[in-house]
Amino acid sequence: MANLNDIKLSAQDILKKQFRSKVKGYDPDEVDAYLDQVISDYETFQQLIEDLYGQIGTLQRQLMDEKQKEKKTVAAEQKDEEKLKTYTPSHRRSATVSNFAQEDDGQGEISTNMAIIQRISTLERKVYNLEQHVYGLKH
Repeated sequence: MANLNDIKLSAQDILKKQFRSKVKGYDPDEVDAYLDQVISDYETFQQLIEDLYGQIGTLQRQLMDEKQKEKKTVAAEQKDEEKLKTYTPSHRRSATVSNFAQEDDGQGEISTNMAIIQRISTLERKVYNLEQHVYGLKH
């Protein structure tokens, strides 16, 4: 792959180059005009290179920022998962729920159902937020 160190001439090197005159040589004005075009191209290439390096730097910063956001999101999701895994209701919600618990297998089933409902709710929020992010509706 090419490297910037492989470039042998700069725009200034070309500009300062002096050629000797000989009896049967090229027209010096024509050579100078051509070299002026070459210098112009070199300056354009140099500016393009600097602009591209600037864009690379910007994209690398954005990538690092996105990776940091992703790490924070993953940490928050893991924290949410831990909360879900350790969920136990502190009291029964209503008489209907306690009647239901007595008719079926008891408190264990209510805890399981509540945990499932809470997990579904969390997943719905995450999917909704992901859709907002993917479709550009949320910044």
